[in-house]
Amino acid sequence: MNPGEFYALPQSPQQLKQLLMVAGFDRYYQIVKCFRDEDLRADRQPEFTQIDCEMSFVEQEDVLNMFEGLTKYIFKEIKGIEITQFPRMSYSEAMENYGSDKPDIRFDMKIKNLTDLVKGKGFQVFDDAEYIGGICAVGCSEFTRKQLDALTDWVKRPQIGAKGMVNVKIYADRSIKSSVDKFYTPEELHLWAEMFGANPGDLILVLSGAKEKTQKHWENFVWK
Repeated sequence: MNPGEFYALPQSPQQLKQLLMVAGFDRYYQIVKCFRDEDLRADRQPEFTQIDCEMSFVEQEDVLNMFEGLTKYIFKEIKGIEITQFPRMSYSEAMENYGSDKPDIRFDMKIKNLTDLVKGKGFQVFDDAEYIGGICAVGCSEFTRKQLDALTDWVKRPQIGAKGMVNVKIYADRSIKSSVDKFYTPEELHLWAEMFGANPGDLILVLSGAKEKTQKHWENFVWK
């Protein structure tokens, strides 16, 4: 229809592949340079080489075992690396601990749920919130007031969407200073530190609001 031009698929030929699977074909291979004319995103390459697997009449465990086995084989054959076991994490666990369904666990900055611990102390922001959660920034207690103000302004940006942030510093002598000292005693703040496993020199950062939205704030804050 248009000599000298080319077409870009808006999506892969999904239905044709699925028809082969439902028809009982054991497997098929499609080796081709792929270009998808889809909306661009930060985590989407327009041109790529991929391994795409269509499977019929299978359970979740079948899919996981297939791809874990494939990845183990590729790493052993190509890189000489033995992978013995893949750690698994449920969606609910990922959201509860990281606020993201694709966390980079190398950071190990797990969200802690402080809701039951901090409510009812007269701090209206927390008392009115459905959920209060925070992270421990290791070795950051020396952040200056200017740095903390800048960090608070940063989480208020539309890309993050938080209304504000509470901070708690644990100093080398184990004393504690927070932005909500008038509502919480040093003993109560030490309980916060215990929940995080925070050590002298660490900084606790806390957000509050609707649970799902607040967890998403942490996803944007930590992973982006």
